[in-house]
Amino acid sequence: MADISEAGQMTSGAIAPRNGLIRVVSPDQLTERDAMRQAEADRNDAQRAQTEDSVQGLSAHLQTCWEAAHNAKETTNVKDRLLQCLYQRRGEYMADKLADIRRFGGSEVFMMLTNVKCRAVESWVRDILMPPGEKPWSIDPTPVPDMPRSKQQEIDNQLMMEVAAIMTERGSIESVPLENIEARRREIENEVEKEILGDAKEVSDKMEKRIEDDLQQGGYYRALSQFITDIATYMTAFLKGPIIRKKKTMVWTEDQFGRMTPAIEERFVRCYERASPFDMYPSPGAKHIQDGYLIQRHRLRRSDLQEMIGVEGFNEQAIRAALYEYGRGGLTNWLWDWDQERAEAEGRSEQWSDPDKPIDALEYWGTAQGALLLEWGMDPAMVPDPMLDYQITAWKVGNWIICARLNPHPLGRRPYYAASFENVVDSIWGTSVPELMEDIQDICNGVARAIVNNLGIASGPQVAIEMDRVDPGEDVEDMWPWKIWKVKSDPNGGSRPAIQFFQPNPITEALMRVYEYFFQQASEQTGVPAYIYGSAQIKGAGETASGLAMLLNAASKSLKAVVAHVDESVIKETIHEHWTHLMLYDEDNSIKQGDINIIARASEYMIIQEQLQLRRMEFLRETANNIDYAIMGKEGRAVLLREQAKGLKLPSEDIVPTKEQMRAQDKMLQEYLATTGGLPENANAAPGGPQTPRPAPLSPSGGRMGGEEVRYNA
Repeated sequence: MADISEAGQMTSGAIAPRNGLIRVVSPDQLTERDAMRQAEADRNDAQRAQTEDSVQGLSAHLQTCWEAAHNAKETTNVKDRLLQCLYQRRGEYMADKLADIRRFGGSEVFMMLTNVKCRAVESWVRDILMPPGEKPWSIDPTPVPDMPRSKQQEIDNQLMMEVAAIMTERGSIESVPLENIEARRREIENEVEKEILGDAKEVSDKMEKRIEDDLQQGGYYRALSQFITDIATYMTAFLKGPIIRKKKTMVWTEDQFGRMTPAIEERFVRCYERASPFDMYPSPGAKHIQDGYLIQRHRLRRSDLQEMIGVEGFNEQAIRAALYEYGRGGLTNWLWDWDQERAEAEGRSEQWSDPDKPIDALEYWGTAQGALLLEWGMDPAMVPDPMLDYQITAWKVGNWIICARLNPHPLGRRPYYAASFENVVDSIWGTSVPELMEDIQDICNGVARAIVNNLGIASGPQVAIEMDRVDPGEDVEDMWPWKIWKVKSDPNGGSRPAIQFFQPNPITEALMRVYEYFFQQASEQTGVPAYIYGSAQIKGAGETASGLAMLLNAASKSLKAVVAHVDESVIKETIHEHWTHLMLYDEDNSIKQGDINIIARASEYMIIQEQLQLRRMEFLRETANNIDYAIMGKEGRAVLLREQAKGLKLPSEDIVPTKEQMRAQDKMLQEYLATTGGLPENANAAPGGPQTPRPAPLSPSGGRMGGEEVRYNA
């Protein structure tokens, strides 16, 4: 095969030009060269697009907002408060405090009281929000689901058929009072409402399973676990999602020989992630997470940027150009904010020496006036009124705007959720556990250092030596048992010895009483008493089982408030937004139900599970009678058995038949009995119990079909 020359001509039989030979390249080299030329052309196109006035205006707007939010976070000491929380939980002194201690000398001990309290809050909240084998949320249809028009038409048709039957027999509808027709309509509507509620429950169950599957794939529970750690440590914890990311996953397929072989597949996944409080920059004066604008600072790897290629709203050319610039040594610190204090506090003090440094990026969520959007090059069809404000989102990496679009949420909400251990009204930043006990931690640290220093001083005798009476060759700093000291006589003729020993007084008992007092105050300040995490040092009412139960119930009230806040502000909000995303963009209509109620179930687990299980058993025993069975029926009894089996971690679907299976069994039984002599009188009741009444349709004579017929005179 002939090769292709760089000039694109066939080299076989070609005549070389007079000024030299033609360089011959292989097809692979030519393909690589063309790819490089195409990449260079794409970079040039991206560069020209970035230099347009519209893009430059948007870039300048983002830079202005970033500087304002960054300066506000610095001047309001939010960054210093976050660092103090982190250092305090890690059991380390901040640099200025450590310098003062070393200037004084002595012990540098740090009592880990804050870490103990934070771990107690973290484990307690995690047990409530993430119980083993359960999920902290559920989806139910609303008590009165909306009735579709088709169902309303069915009701009208059925009622018209029954009325038509009356008219066929009597020739007039006047023989049936109007109130009887209205009563029959209500009965039909009740039957249809029950059917709609059952269908809505089935659809909501499908949606619940779909959302749970998405949450598992999108890392929701991992992000929630990290969020719980933040809420126990910092003033405010942040969770983000759902965000669309392109992820590589390994799938197993069957080849032609029946063997399972791995393959790499790229999928778009609805992801969740914990957002560090250090990286969140709300607008100055923002009262809540949806107020003003919000900027998140990202530290991305190359792979993170690559995952954005192909995601709707992101500019592939700009992303590739940014990756190219980073590969040439750029974009390593374009924000000029190394944040070395944070890196040292988080144990990454050597990150500056990493040859593969992360790429700083800014993600902006906020409003912009329509006129500005039009100036920035937005499609006029998407900005109908230039005088109104529109919610937008944009990404900035160096000078590159890699994403700029309108907020895709119908209500313009941002995919961020926040909660605090203790809320502060009209402020995004709350109060953390370390802040609540900061003074107590300082006092206990000071007392602990004093105890250690005092023990060191009082651990042995102190020595006073009159140096002018000691032999010049004597080493006064070297002592051992039975040492002989060479000294001179007192020049004043006194009898005072040249070397005197005395024992400093230990005062550790007094210091320990001070320490214990403030240690107890830590429980009062934080609302996290020692006995809630298993401390054996309990006095008074806590010495008895009933008294300890009362103390635990009282102590849990402050933590219940934290869980309730997370339930309302995070759990319900994230599940609702995920449901909204599926309703808007998912193609599976079988899971879509527009009338739902999202339940945060963490409050259920405030009750001890053993007690809840015991109460269920008692309820099952109390309702095991014919009267209750006639009320709830087989399907109601099956619900109780199914929930009891779930509580025992048993496969409820294998033990208790589903609603569809039970109805199919009833239908088969009725068909069998009908062919063998008809249904028994009490086929729908429990053995020995009363028959379950059913509403009967209107008869042609105006009474009830299947019961005692009542005739009305015209």
